[in-house]
Amino acid sequence: MTIPARIPPRRLAMPVAAVAFATVLAGCSGASETPTSDTPDAEPAAVQDVVFALKEDPTCLDPQQTSMTTSLNVGRQLTDSLLDQDAETGDIVPWLASDWSVNDDATAYTFTLAEGVTFSDGTALTSDVVAANFDAIVELGAAASLASAYLGGYAGTDVISDTEFTVNFSAPNVQFAQGATTMSLGILSAETVAASAEERCLSLVGTGPFVLDSYVVNDSVKIVKREGYDWGSELRGHTGEAYLDSVTFPIITEASVRTGGLESGEYDLIQDVPYIDEARFAGDEYHLYAAANPGVPNAFLVNTTHGLMGEEAVRQAITKSLDRDQINVLTGSVSGQAPTSVLTSSTPGYTDLGDTLAYDPEGAAALLEADGWELGADGIYERDGEALTFTVTAFYAQDVLEAAQIQLADNGIDMQINMVSAGDFFGAIATGDYDALGAGLTRTDPDVLRVLLSVDGGSRWAIAEDDELEALLQEQAATVDTDARQAIIDEIQQLVAERAYVIPTLETVQLHASSSSVEGLTFDSAARINLYDAVVVD
Repeated sequence: MTIPARIPPRRLAMPVAAVAFATVLAGCSGASETPTSDTPDAEPAAVQDVVFALKEDPTCLDPQQTSMTTSLNVGRQLTDSLLDQDAETGDIVPWLASDWSVNDDATAYTFTLAEGVTFSDGTALTSDVVAANFDAIVELGAAASLASAYLGGYAGTDVISDTEFTVNFSAPNVQFAQGATTMSLGILSAETVAASAEERCLSLVGTGPFVLDSYVVNDSVKIVKREGYDWGSELRGHTGEAYLDSVTFPIITEASVRTGGLESGEYDLIQDVPYIDEARFAGDEYHLYAAANPGVPNAFLVNTTHGLMGEEAVRQAITKSLDRDQINVLTGSVSGQAPTSVLTSSTPGYTDLGDTLAYDPEGAAALLEADGWELGADGIYERDGEALTFTVTAFYAQDVLEAAQIQLADNGIDMQINMVSAGDFFGAIATGDYDALGAGLTRTDPDVLRVLLSVDGGSRWAIAEDDELEALLQEQAATVDTDARQAIIDEIQQLVAERAYVIPTLETVQLHASSSSVEGLTFDSAARINLYDAVVVD
């Protein structure tokens, strides 16, 4: 496997071999920088069209509405953000905004837009359009749950001029600058934000380096190069237009069909290489691209208002019955690693809670027996005629769930798996009808725990009903002092792990592959792909 030398090493997807040993996001830490260039080192091919097989239908292309990885992988190509974040250092840098400042209590952020930026429909990026974007996100409400969470306490945008504006909050919002780097707060055209939520899912106009050509639901997406694009962030590997002329994304749900298509040459790139197939694509004929997801790892996100998940002893027994190192082995993951906190080890603010999350089947048994549970003839605990059973609802990572299911059964806990479509998964969230969700949430800021757990956090996939936790989540979001905020975040992680509101299973690694003729796929700070620097070489 080779690494395209024309991109600065810290901006590359992490080489797979490095991921197996690293605990930080992004690759080649400590490697020397190479200068950025407007042209690849290798000779570009005459044809710059590629086929990139996706694992599922994106469902909704609007990055302000979706949290699906596949959707965001497409949406990033169409949409730019006000700011960008270095995947290695966490530093925030300009993008659509050339400059920004924040007041002392983080209730007002003032931005100056870069000059000459336009949307693909020819309209100019102005302060009024940005204000319309943020106003529309608030109006979307639950349909834009992540974006709304990043705008917590939004009190409107003051337009100072065509290029200068101030975003106001009713209370301190220290995480907003990082939120402004995300696709959830990516900026769309005035016409797009004025459309209905349903229309925006199928068609959108952004300022990105690519333009949506077509989207046929459950079939394919096609994007084409944006002519005249010249405002990529400084974190990109070149300036000017994208190298690729077009990218066609066929939707190929079977992993074996994707991997076979890459080998046969039908596809140039494929999403989500199964971990067990890493070695298959590790030779010189292919490139493997890997990056660890920041945020909350794959986990059981419990609903304490539903079934047995309201009992802390049961939740604690579940977490103690999971051998996370073994789950990593059972899923065949070379690139992944066992989680040691309710934040991934690549997330700023992560605290190692390996002792709290240690495999302790004897401790689990003691907890259950003290709570009146007895081991039944079938090997499953029961109490008053009720079996110790719960259901996890999920739409991906079935192999992780099955590995956990085996371990829990060995320790007397019956876990049922309810695999559903993405639509039904989010439908369950809307109704609250689930014991636990099998999912994670990606974000390069510890505020992801507020988004996931707070009563007004936005997504609230894990339902805790814990006043002490709620107060801490809100306090960290309003604490400007970095050290003081970290102390609160440490306390939050410990509380969430001890009370088992989030029960981690595996740190996820995004793992994609391409033929050796395609170079330059990179990741943003949230481990979502960026094709701006990608190129076909001879």
